[in-house]
Amino acid sequence: MGVRIKPAMQDSVPFRRAVLLIGLAVGIGLWLTPAVASAPSLAQALEFRDPNFFLADPRPTPAEAPTPEGSPAPAPSPVGIPLTGQEGTEVLVGNIPVFRLQTADYPSDVRADNVRAIIERFLEEGQLPQPEVRVAQDANGQYILRLGERGRFEATQRYLFTVTYADAAAERRVAPGQVNLNDVRLVANSWARRLEQAIADYREDLLALQRAQDPRVLVLTLLAGIATLVVGFFLWRLFDRSLTRLQRWLELKAGEAWGTWIDVGGMLLRGVGAILIAGISLDRGISFIPALRPFQRSFYLGLGRVVATALGVLTQPLPNSSVSIASLLVFLVLSILVFTGAHYVSVGFKQRFLARLGLDLGTQESSAAIFKYILTLFGILLVLPFSGLNLGSLAVIAGAVGLGIGFGLQNLSNNYISYIAILLERPIQIGDLVEVDNLLGTVERIGPRATVLRTLDRIFVIVPNSRFTESKVVNWSYRDPRCRIHIPVGVAYGSDTALVTEALLSAARENARVLSSPAPQVWLKSFGPSALNFELLVWINRPQDQFVLISELNFLIEAEFRRRGIRIPFPQQDIHIRSLEGFAPLSQNGGSPSLPDTDSIHSALKEAAQSPEDQNGVS
Repeated sequence: MGVRIKPAMQDSVPFRRAVLLIGLAVGIGLWLTPAVASAPSLAQALEFRDPNFFLADPRPTPAEAPTPEGSPAPAPSPVGIPLTGQEGTEVLVGNIPVFRLQTADYPSDVRADNVRAIIERFLEEGQLPQPEVRVAQDANGQYILRLGERGRFEATQRYLFTVTYADAAAERRVAPGQVNLNDVRLVANSWARRLEQAIADYREDLLALQRAQDPRVLVLTLLAGIATLVVGFFLWRLFDRSLTRLQRWLELKAGEAWGTWIDVGGMLLRGVGAILIAGISLDRGISFIPALRPFQRSFYLGLGRVVATALGVLTQPLPNSSVSIASLLVFLVLSILVFTGAHYVSVGFKQRFLARLGLDLGTQESSAAIFKYILTLFGILLVLPFSGLNLGSLAVIAGAVGLGIGFGLQNLSNNYISYIAILLERPIQIGDLVEVDNLLGTVERIGPRATVLRTLDRIFVIVPNSRFTESKVVNWSYRDPRCRIHIPVGVAYGSDTALVTEALLSAARENARVLSSPAPQVWLKSFGPSALNFELLVWINRPQDQFVLISELNFLIEAEFRRRGIRIPFPQQDIHIRSLEGFAPLSQNGGSPSLPDTDSIHSALKEAAQSPEDQNGVS
């Protein structure tokens, strides 16, 4: 018999998992490395245009430098791109716009093309040197921008352009007469930083393209991009499994009542996670491929312009109003937060404070609802200033809402007003047994529009709140839940009334639902055609149990009557015959008269019915 020898490494699965986790960690590190060159482009596209945003350049401003003589006068060129509806021409560095120049001594497109040409010559002549842009003042006190190689600036510097008052005014989006020399200096410092960063990014792209000409580097960059996508896929799998486990744990802890909300939340988180992981994976993967970086930057530039345009539209005031769409959205979001916060605060107030006071459930619910709406009202009043709205700006909306209530929302507004009346007057509360419009049920929930009733058959009925203020409502639980139940009982004539009373009281005492105080009572209600009509009166403190109690007492009464020999009669009628004429003759032997046969009785009854004078003698 051969012996199978197991390999020495029995824990190969944990070992593989450890290796996979280590590789995944390394991949995440590469994946999150801030090496994407598109980030500055997106930031430039979304640049904040507040005049206070421009700060002085932290670098020391060089000494005043004269304007170089013999600077070539640039010829007109179509490279500058004037944008429709906007003044000036954008300065492009690597097809990425940096800022916008205005017309001065030369047209704006000529100035922009001249700056582009100087940057191209600087990079070509110096074999892609590391750029540095400085701000200086010429002899006329104007601020100019100079470009040179970092570390050899004085030997390689060259004039770029002069920042004019028109440039500063357009950058700050004010009239040219509203800027001074200090504003020009701030704009020049800001443009110097942005231009230096744009040239450095363009230089990195050119260096990457040069390195990518090596086949080995090209293969490595492609592998790095593919590896980034693989890491993103494994991250998605890990995120999906973790979210699934979290959902199962929450369902076990919260119960089935929260199952729908947990599923919806999980679906939203999966969607957001998929978009984020896929977007970041593609971004990092493309960043490893130099040839795709310009397209990546162009995409982010377009995305930034779309976002900036959308923000501009949202913040634009509506016609004949100071309210904008953005302020309305902010008000909506803050209002949702206020409603949600007020709800949870009121729930905590009910559970941690009202419940400890020993109040009944209905009082707790109504008090918590009033507390919630007070918090909501104060929250909305606080939200209005933060969202840029005021009560005057909402007058039009309030008027439209009032008009809608007057024409088409009478029933809805009536229900809401009835809800407020129910909260204040409290004619019904949660847990009360009420009867409205021939509908008997327990109040389960009182909402702003309708109240939910649960019938004795456990059927939930939605009743508008206006029914409880306009119709007659029987509340079996109002103030005092005790109520008296009437149980009619009929016994045969000739029964001992004392024995009947004892039997009924004994049946009442045997039932645990019957209260001992007030004590049960037995009344002799009337003398019926066939029976003596008694009525058993008992008190209970749970009106919703009355139908079950009646059934239980009827069983007990029947058992007590059977044990005591008390009969419950059938419907009966006695016939009194005033004369025996027409029946069989008397016995000749002098005894009592013989009983007539059935045919003789029928004949006599028929004759008596036909005789008017005898009709009153038959009953």
